[in-house]
Amino acid sequence: MTLRTRLFVTSGLVATPLVVGSYLLDERLRMSAMEDALRSAVTTELAFGLRERCESGVRPPPPPGRGLPPPGGPAGRGGPPGGGPGPGAYRLSTYSADGTSRFADAPPLPAATVSTFRTGLERGLQLRFEIGGSGDCAIGLARMAPRPGQLRDQLAAVALVGLSVFGGIWIAAGSVITRMRRLTDQVRQSAASSYADQVRVEQDDEVAALARAFNDAGATVRAQLTQIQAREETLRHFVANTTHDVAIPMSVLQGHLSNLDSVLAAGGEPGAAARSHLHDAVKETHYMASLLRNLAVATKLGDAGAPLAVGPVDLSSLVERVIGRHRPIARATGVELDYAVPDVPLVVPTDATLLEQALSNLVDNAVRYNTAGGHVAVVLDRIAASGFVLSVTDDGVGVSDEELAHLTTRWFRGSEARTRRPDGKGLGLAIVSEACQRLGLTLTFSRPDAGGLSAAMAKATHEAASS
Repeated sequence: MTLRTRLFVTSGLVATPLVVGSYLLDERLRMSAMEDALRSAVTTELAFGLRERCESGVRPPPPPGRGLPPPGGPAGRGGPPGGGPGPGAYRLSTYSADGTSRFADAPPLPAATVSTFRTGLERGLQLRFEIGGSGDCAIGLARMAPRPGQLRDQLAAVALVGLSVFGGIWIAAGSVITRMRRLTDQVRQSAASSYADQVRVEQDDEVAALARAFNDAGATVRAQLTQIQAREETLRHFVANTTHDVAIPMSVLQGHLSNLDSVLAAGGEPGAAARSHLHDAVKETHYMASLLRNLAVATKLGDAGAPLAVGPVDLSSLVERVIGRHRPIARATGVELDYAVPDVPLVVPTDATLLEQALSNLVDNAVRYNTAGGHVAVVLDRIAASGFVLSVTDDGVGVSDEELAHLTTRWFRGSEARTRRPDGKGLGLAIVSEACQRLGLTLTFSRPDAGGLSAAMAKATHEAASS
């Protein structure tokens, strides 16, 4: 049911009892006024000798302001002198004690003192009273007919009441309906714009409160849509980067394996060429794994709302896992990879996946861009009770002062990195920086005096930070 239909039905339900009540009240008041007028007229008639005039048949002077009944007939009419029955005009009839009248036009004598009678569709009032005489002058009946057009005026009055109710409701609700329609159109427009357009808030009432509530809900939905779109964009980038980045080393790996297969197919013992192709294949496999891990972690870091999986982590074991993962590639490239950890295990609350990937990226970067015969050292130091410094230092070619300031910028690659690995994406150190921010670690880069690059991830305790 539409709002207009509801208002129409409601108007009818409200107007009907008001119209009926108004009519009944008006009728009650009219009858009460007619009864008062009849009683006053009867009192006046009795005071001015109604019984004597009725019994003698002699017409005495009329009472002030009243017409007298004709001699010998029904008691006659009262009303304004010299005219017909005006407002308040009444007719008197007389009866014997048994309720009969000798006049044929006398109405039947009612049993009730006050009763009504009908003249067409309208009702008049009649009052029975005692005259106290004999014969036909024992009982009197005063009748007052409704004034002409009484029913018409009553119907006009109740119709006016009904129209007033209908009109008042429609005037009050019409603007609300119009505003609701505008609000509906604006809501559709806002939904079509993915809730970027807000609905207008007009005035300060319930409709305005509804508009504000919709704007608040739209802002929430908009934020959720933006988050979903960002996740979808991150996923698209992840798929695109994965497809592109893995395709190149996969092709290189296929080439190395094909060369290795050719060498082995030639027969004889595997020599230096076979080992070289095998080492190259291992390097590409390691590189692809590193790419996939970086892309996966980049996707996780791109979702700022994703909670961290914080738990107790043994940093010494974490360092050993990373070293074990990178030693084959370091050995294949002629780089010596060493590490040092405290004698007592250092356990801290952190996200093991993010921290391990950050350390892996630093070690991978130090090994990959080092030279044959180079060295990489991973050192874990304890600071006070629960703080630590985890550093990765290499003696490779290093970077320039200008490049040092941009190492953690996504997609940035130094000149040496572009030369030695043109297919890289520049994600590794950027991921390290973002992971450190999420984990509450401080990341610093420096250039040792002996050359190369040193990176340190640190978490200081409150006491150490204060000092």
